[in-house]
Amino acid sequence: MWHLVSDTACDLYTLEGGKDQVDFTTIPFIIRVGGKEYVDDENMPISEMLEANETHAEMAQTACPSPEAWRQEFARPGPVIAFTISGALSGSYNSACAGRAMLLEEEPDRQIEIIDTMATGPEQAMLIWRARDLILAGKSFEDIVSDLRAAADRIHTIFALSSYHNLIKAGRVNRLIGFIAGHLGFWGIGIGDEKGEIAIRGKARGSRSMIRFLIGEIQKIGVAGRQIVISHCQNEKDALALRSALLEAFREIDVLVQATRGLDSFYAERSGLIVGF
Repeated sequence: MWHLVSDTACDLYTLEGGKDQVDFTTIPFIIRVGGKEYVDDENMPISEMLEANETHAEMAQTACPSPEAWRQEFARPGPVIAFTISGALSGSYNSACAGRAMLLEEEPDRQIEIIDTMATGPEQAMLIWRARDLILAGKSFEDIVSDLRAAADRIHTIFALSSYHNLIKAGRVNRLIGFIAGHLGFWGIGIGDEKGEIAIRGKARGSRSMIRFLIGEIQKIGVAGRQIVISHCQNEKDALALRSALLEAFREIDVLVQATRGLDSFYAERSGLIVGF
């Protein structure tokens, strides 16, 4: 039995297919807003967390999975491949590496690989699905790891944000400018760069302009394969509209839409979109 494990930035709860060969588990982040902790599991009240973050004056905090939580997952029998949010955005990758080192002191012959996806959400999910398919195709551990690392370099992530509470509280956007931009319907567009950080691409007013902007940026960069994944934070309407536009703009691709889990909901904020391509 192969074991795939990820932090909850992947936006997946379960993994379909290959249950007799592949096991999948996620380790939750914790989001602290004021004096309350929200655990990013299947029971997390995402709307409540978002509202608390929007109304609380102080910057919320996120805590990545501990090394011990990773070590426990790595201890499962069989080869293990782990996936983390970009190391430039979180300490999850370093924590996973520490957990692996702890286990290897006890079991030095274990096959454990950790993939820093240099992204979040859709790209992380795409790599997990790819790992499952390669396992089911009978590929070796070494070949799968090599393939996943090459795929991680090809896949890109782009963001569209319509809310600026976190950026304002973090001091990255002037409070007045953020308030005006939000009320005038301006979307901020950013893309994950080669360092796994977010580079600002521009702004668009209204959902239609935002979708045109995203399509244009994706056309400039190019689609890595035949799949595009959209994660949305309580904004299925715009996600489906973007899906339709992508299917018109590109031939022979699949476009999947999924909801963000807690961590990506916190980062993308209400109505935000994250696209892996």
